[in-house]
Amino acid sequence: MKEYLLCVSKPVRYLGQEINAIRKDLSKVRLKFCLAFPDVYEVGMSHVGIQILYHILNGREEVACERVFAPWIDMENILREKKISLSSLESSLPLNKFDIIGFSLQYELCFTNVLNMLELSNIPLLSKDRDEAFPLIIAGGPSTFNPEPIADFFDALVIGDGEEVILEICDVVLKSKDNNFLKDDLLTSLSKIQGVYVPSKHNRGEKIQKRLVKDLNQVPFPTAPIVPYMRVVHDRLSIEIARGCKRGCRFCEAGFIHRPYRERNPNLIEEILRVSLKNTGYEEFSLLSLSAGDYTSIGSLLTRLMDQWESKKVAISLPSLRIENIISSLAEEIKRVRKTGFTIAPEAATERLRNVINKPLNEDVLLKGVQDIFSKGWQNIKLYFMIGLPTERDEDLEAIVDLSKKIFNLGSKQKVHPNVTVSVSTFVPKPHTPFQWESQISLEEMKEKLNFLKSRLKAGHIHLKWQDPHLSYIEGIFSKGDRRLSKVLIEAQRRGCRFDGWSEQFKFQIWREAFEKEGIDISSYKKRKRFEEELPWDFIDTGIKKEFLWNEYENGLVGKVSPSCICKDCFRCGLCNGDKIVIKEGGQLEIKTKKKEASGLRKNRIKRKIRLRFKKVGDMRFLSHLELAHLFYRASKRAELPLCFSEGFHPMPRIIFSTALPVGLESLSEFLDIELEARITPDEVMNRLNQALPKGIEVIEAREVPAFFSLITPEKTIYWIHLDHLFSRDEVVFKIEEALKKKSIFINQKRKSGQRLLDIRPLIESMEVKGDSSDWGIELILRNKEGKMAKASEIVQAIIGLEKDSELLFRVVKLG
Repeated sequence: MKEYLLCVSKPVRYLGQEINAIRKDLSKVRLKFCLAFPDVYEVGMSHVGIQILYHILNGREEVACERVFAPWIDMENILREKKISLSSLESSLPLNKFDIIGFSLQYELCFTNVLNMLELSNIPLLSKDRDEAFPLIIAGGPSTFNPEPIADFFDALVIGDGEEVILEICDVVLKSKDNNFLKDDLLTSLSKIQGVYVPSKHNRGEKIQKRLVKDLNQVPFPTAPIVPYMRVVHDRLSIEIARGCKRGCRFCEAGFIHRPYRERNPNLIEEILRVSLKNTGYEEFSLLSLSAGDYTSIGSLLTRLMDQWESKKVAISLPSLRIENIISSLAEEIKRVRKTGFTIAPEAATERLRNVINKPLNEDVLLKGVQDIFSKGWQNIKLYFMIGLPTERDEDLEAIVDLSKKIFNLGSKQKVHPNVTVSVSTFVPKPHTPFQWESQISLEEMKEKLNFLKSRLKAGHIHLKWQDPHLSYIEGIFSKGDRRLSKVLIEAQRRGCRFDGWSEQFKFQIWREAFEKEGIDISSYKKRKRFEEELPWDFIDTGIKKEFLWNEYENGLVGKVSPSCICKDCFRCGLCNGDKIVIKEGGQLEIKTKKKEASGLRKNRIKRKIRLRFKKVGDMRFLSHLELAHLFYRASKRAELPLCFSEGFHPMPRIIFSTALPVGLESLSEFLDIELEARITPDEVMNRLNQALPKGIEVIEAREVPAFFSLITPEKTIYWIHLDHLFSRDEVVFKIEEALKKKSIFINQKRKSGQRLLDIRPLIESMEVKGDSSDWGIELILRNKEGKMAKASEIVQAIIGLEKDSELLFRVVKLG
């Protein structure tokens, strides 16, 4: 795959070799495990579960765990055209050579990507068509709580927490390999593990009990997570502080399937954070939980963490705060480094409908919280709402508009120039929730409700975003689907469906055709169900009584609010037993007072500017300029360099590059300036950085320069191009001589802004062949003219007469 990286839009997706990635010698391990995420790299690498399992598996000496992500359309086309098998990031091993492939199923709209990845790996889609010659195909994640639509494709599915069961699965597979078991024997053994559903071995009426980690403090959490080179969706250090939720929102699958609520000890969180920041160099961390504000010692934990990390300009983000938690010191703590943004999820805009979904919130409290946010200087507020909730009325829809405008007006009165984003999604009934029996509104109703909101939220600084209703419609089918849908998935994937969660890739017409071909009535999955009816997922035992969920459903329909979970003597849902399965809180945390640094003291520190010369070679040439800048920033933090930062709401490190290298270009001589505030020698800066930088990037010179010295773009740039394997030396000499006789040489450049015609002849100062017949190349010297630039590869292609994409056949190195 890697030889075609210049042909795809984001080569770094397929590069691997990230900081803290683990590559073992596959010849020295007994089990090869590939974690597969059926979406693009930047989505998958934002998922903390992948990081947890990756490090647990690689913690076993006899196991090598590698990763693979769904290739984007451009890379898929190359794989199919060149007949190349999909392979892992770490060792480029084809997926069909692994012992186990474990898919993470986070949402229903990734199912066609699973099939596509199997097909690209030359692995049969259906479990019944795979024998011992193929890897064991397993899956875990929220979507396995209704495994029936995808059961035909998987040998086994993990229901529940994966930290402990994943190693038990490895032990069974290792024993199977040692004893040369047939696949049928292996599946029988796997079916005996608690939390593992083996469709081919399951008997009707047999319950599969979910797997539960009873104490988060007793399972590993990675302190050296992989640091991607590219910007991923959640580009920060993520630490799970709690799992589950006390609240009981009736639409929320995660809140019910992850019961009971369990917290990680705050002292352990502090230690994980300390070691992880040292190993990663992240400038921001996130405390993950379904409701972070409910964490027992959240206030004191935040204060302690910000006391430790504020001076190092490490910011904090809490992605799941309730507005009632914000009316306290939490917002004040969060903004101490930078304002990382606030997202508020009322879900419904009227108190009546919020009571229906069991998310009670007084509007006065909501508005007071928002006012508090604006008063502390925040401008950007994102609001999440759902349409199509049970019992929704016209006035509930109107209230979304009214509430959004009220919030905007609060910010305007405080003169903060607010930007309010209103994000709207359609309610999808989810398994194992009180609303699992509910119907989903029709596609026509979805469009009608969205059109109403679009017409009422047109102008100003209120921005409306929405999920394509067609996506919600298909998601609703698979959310409540049964085994019959596997044929629809196969047909949809065969016709070209993949990346269904991406609006620009979603093909609703193909989905309709797939349902029609298989003779399946979509409306049968949209109907309201009765309590007596058997649901496809009823055999999955989450520990929560079905009667409790039905009672909650009935309470919701009349707007009756139910209390949150409590620690002691709460047996309402039937999961907690008062013994080993209980709500587990992390305990209180003492606030250690820390003497704050005087504001003037920092300003008076010694500042110095160090100029670095570095090279960027090998696979690192595929990094973009932005990715390279981020890499140096995080390497500087791992190297514990005393960085200088800009002033303002969003402080940035004072690291400035002389030029921006195009993707794919190697360079032996690049420059950057880094400003530091401490007595540190240039040699020490160079040595520390080189220990923190990846292979392919090396600082080769460091010297101190006066603070007023700025980097200047050189008048000329020298390149070396290897062509000796494509043409004869004499042929290239002749072509260059003929081209340079011309006064003008025009090329058609393709850029993001469009196409343009550029005369490259004035840019060429010299171009000549150097070296003997056995080892030769082209030395190209280009003048740097503002606004009129061309890549060295473009000039070589034009003058030598190479075809499109021929840059794959030669390498360009910038010499200086």
